[in-house]
Parts: sequence; structure tokens; C-alpha cells
Amino acid sequence: MEALPELPQHKLDGRTHVLTVSVEDYFHVAAFRDAVCRKHFDRFESRLERNVDATLEMLQSCGATATFFVLGWVAERQPGIVRKIIAAGHEIAASP
Repeated sequence: MEALPELPQHKLDGRTHVLTVSVEDYFHVAAFRDAVCRKHFDRFESRLERNVDATLEMLQSCGATATFFVLGWVAERQPGIVRKIIAAGHEIAASP
């Protein structure tokens, strides 16, 4: 069996932490699949930017970094959010 690659580790208060953040809007969740058609996503108000900003501020205040898993739909339509996350020193991962 092949060994897993070593994950980046971040020290906070002498302890190692690994943190991931899912970047998706409220209407993307699977629980709404029967009520919200994907082709109608553009009709809904996005709440991401203010929440990503708050998350970035919180992480900065405690000197932590994270991997942000950004939904591909979000990255295509709101690339500024991805740029903010990168500029703040965090890692980006994407999913379709």
C-alpha cells in the first residue's frame, strides 16, 4: 500500500491542527435537491462573500490557516472569493 502524502500541518498554541472549510452557498446543499434545481442557482442571493470574509478574519486573528474546498460553481461565478482566500495564505481545493 502506498503511503499517504504528508499533510501540511499548522501549529497553534504548540498543538497541530488541520482545518478544512467547505465553500458553498446555502442553496447548494443536498437537502434542498428536491426543492432547488441546479439550473436556478443564479436566481438566489449569495451569502458567501460576507461569510468567507468573517471566516478569514477569524482565522487570521488566531494565526491559523486552512484548506478551503471551493465548489466549482462558486469558483466560476465568484473568482474574487478564491483570490481572497489565496491572498490570505490559505490552500484551495475544488470540487465540481
